[in-house]
Amino acid sequence: MARLVDLAAHAIRPIASGIRLFMRPALRLWRLASLRSQTKGSIPVTTQFDGPVTALGRGEVRLGANCRLGRDVLFDTSEGGKIELGNRVRVNSGGVIVANVRITIGDDTLIGEYVSIRDANHGSASGDLIRTQALIAAEISVGRDVWIGRGCCLLAGVTIGNGAVVGANSVVTRDVPSNSIYAGVPAKQIGSRTPGTTACLTIPT
Repeated sequence: MARLVDLAAHAIRPIASGIRLFMRPALRLWRLASLRSQTKGSIPVTTQFDGPVTALGRGEVRLGANCRLGRDVLFDTSEGGKIELGNRVRVNSGGVIVANVRITIGDDTLIGEYVSIRDANHGSASGDLIRTQALIAAEISVGRDVWIGRGCCLLAGVTIGNGAVVGANSVVTRDVPSNSIYAGVPAKQIGSRTPGTTACLTIPT
C-alpha cells in the first residue's frame, strides 16, 4: 500500500508543480487586491507577497516600489495613523506595524520575523486601570538601509538612523544613531558598522 501511495505521489508531483506555477500570479494579484481593499493609501503593483497580509483601521498605508511582505504581516492604523514604507523594504513573516500617528521606514530596510513596531503606549498612572488610560503616541522613524533583527520591539518616539543595525530580540527605547549597532533589553550600542566587518545579531551575554 505504501508503495502505491509513493508511486501516486510521484506521478502527481509534476501536475501539482504545474498548477502551483499557474496559480502563483493569480494568488499574487488576489493578495494585492485584498490589501488595497483593506486600507487607504497606496499599494503598488510591484509589491511582493510571501503569504497573506492584513491591514486594519481607517488610516493610510503607503508602500514604495518593490516592497516584499512576509506571511502574516499586520498593518494597523485603527487610530487613524499613517504607515509609510520606502522602496525595496522587506518586512518578514509575523511583522506587526501599528501607527496611531506616523511610522516611516526608509528605502532598502530589512525587518526580521516577528518584529513589533508601535508608536503608542498605554498610560500607566497609579490609581487608574491601565486599559482605561489614554494612549501616549509619538512618531517612529526608521532610516534607509537599516537591519532590524528577528523579534525586536521598537517603542514610541524612537528614531533609527540610516545604516543602523539592531540585534535580534532587542527592545529599542531610545534613538539609534546612523551606522551604529545596538542590541539588548533595553538596546545599547555594542559597535559600529565599518567596511569589511560582520554584525552579530544576538544579544551579548
